[in-house]
Amino acid sequence: MTTGTVQSLNIKSLIKYSNAARVNLPLLSSNDFVTRMNCYEPGQVTPFHVHPQDDEVIYCVEGRGAITFADRADAPLEPGTLISLPAGLPHGIKAAEDSRMVVIYTTNAGYTSERPDARAAEAGIALPGEKK
Repeated sequence: MTTGTVQSLNIKSLIKYSNAARVNLPLLSSNDFVTRMNCYEPGQVTPFHVHPQDDEVIYCVEGRGAITFADRADAPLEPGTLISLPAGLPHGIKAAEDSRMVVIYTTNAGYTSERPDARAAEAGIALPGEKK
């Protein structure tokens, strides 16, 4: 017998943007996982970070951009792209300079984010799950 709750929502109705920084919104959660959505204006970023203990799956809903890495080529994002990132892999996310972008990501409930290197331009951008 299940004790969980069925959750349903319309992604398109929740999309919102801000000129100040990418918008990060909670979507779904359970005892085991969380799903959130990031909405980017052109050129906006999710700061470079790492989830030391947690895998992450990212799906591009609309727009174009990339997942960025320190030691490998960027992974392009466009509508329909699904990317799995293993725990411990530092990365960031950046919308293309000429495109709004929306991505959805799922990871473990209670996940943590850490910044492996300080990037001054990203210092004021909050990360969900960030350890200070």
